[in-house]
Amino acid sequence: MMVGTKIRDLRKKLGLTQEQLAGDELTKSYVSQVELGRIHPSHKALEIIASRLGKPLGYFLENGDDMRTIEVLLKAAQALWNSGRLEDGMLGLQEALTLAERTGREDILARIKATMGKLEMSQGNLEAALAHLEESLSLIHPDDHPVQAIEIANTLGMAAARHGSFHKAMNSFQQALEYAERLDTRDGPNIRAEAAQHYGDFCYSQRQWISSLELYRMALEQKQLSPCRRAELLSRIAAAEWRLGHNTEASQAVDEAMSLLPQIRGAEERAALQADIAQVLIDIGRVDRARELLQASLSVFDRVHFQEGQAVILESLLRIPGSDKMLDQYAHRVLAAPDGWPWEDTKIFALRALARRAVAHADYEQAKEYLSQALAMSPVSKQRDLECEYYIVQSHLGDPNALNQLWKHLTDPAYDSSEPRKFTPRLPVISAPEVVGAVN
Repeated sequence: MMVGTKIRDLRKKLGLTQEQLAGDELTKSYVSQVELGRIHPSHKALEIIASRLGKPLGYFLENGDDMRTIEVLLKAAQALWNSGRLEDGMLGLQEALTLAERTGREDILARIKATMGKLEMSQGNLEAALAHLEESLSLIHPDDHPVQAIEIANTLGMAAARHGSFHKAMNSFQQALEYAERLDTRDGPNIRAEAAQHYGDFCYSQRQWISSLELYRMALEQKQLSPCRRAELLSRIAAAEWRLGHNTEASQAVDEAMSLLPQIRGAEERAALQADIAQVLIDIGRVDRARELLQASLSVFDRVHFQEGQAVILESLLRIPGSDKMLDQYAHRVLAAPDGWPWEDTKIFALRALARRAVAHADYEQAKEYLSQALAMSPVSKQRDLECEYYIVQSHLGDPNALNQLWKHLTDPAYDSSEPRKFTPRLPVISAPEVVGAVN
């Protein structure tokens, strides 16, 4: 970005006129010429302008070496993240942040802060993630960097949703969609579709099937969408239709999504999409095709060492009814994976699947062992269903108190999952109309 452009953008962001920026030392005409790029400001003039705009001089005297180093550090952090080396990735980002602060480039600072937020979110550190992402969004103006603002707002929405801050999540997704509506670039339709898709995913996660379907359809109406984006949206439409009991519509949408797979060139993109399609195929009962797609996707993620993708796909494979050999193959691979992110939930699911098979074979001691391991891994907030299964197994083993414990557990108000209690309604008040010119 040219020096004059930086000065103009920052001046407008701060709400200053050219005359206010010029002050007593410079002239309005001089500032105008600098902003238009017709003259290059002297070192003294740039010091005055930088001081008035609240930026270090380095913000306008960009260091090419620093920028190249930042770019290398960001790419390295991405590679470390993909391979599961999150702590090393964060160290690289801290170093990049130090360099970015020296340049004073707020768009670069925002990019690094957003990446730090994503990294914290992937580890479940949601408070830290929200702090990084909110700061990142505050550093940039959507008129200057609309695509970056949309991406950060979407990520902030995802972090807020996981944190349980649903109002903040909804506002963030709406903000991203609003920014996307302003775009008039060639990539605008795809970016608008992505923003609507993220908002739809949030509604879907809240079991708002109709709202999610409306947003997915709105996204699909955008013109000139890439085959990958269309297929992603169709797979989501299929999932929402199935949830609404529209099995025919779900099958049609998922078939259309599968027809687009040959047009998607990127192996990783196609692998992720195949996994999403497979989820719907499992729901509608086409499990053999689902298994084929998941196994093909797993081989791609194995090749690039993408652990997050591996964990999700292995959990999906464990959901498909199959032979004992398949269950052992996938479950034991999951349990042999490293502890920590992204394997915790998948390990718990694998142990639960093994426990259910043991119950089916009337091997209750083995089932108890698997469930005990799963409970030890599970956070308290997710233990209820596991504990119910554990008490049932205990009853099969002859524990006379097991059913009482199960009943107590199910009726404990702390675990009440019924509809929320209603607020007490207020008596309606009918306002009397004002009588014009009323006489006392």
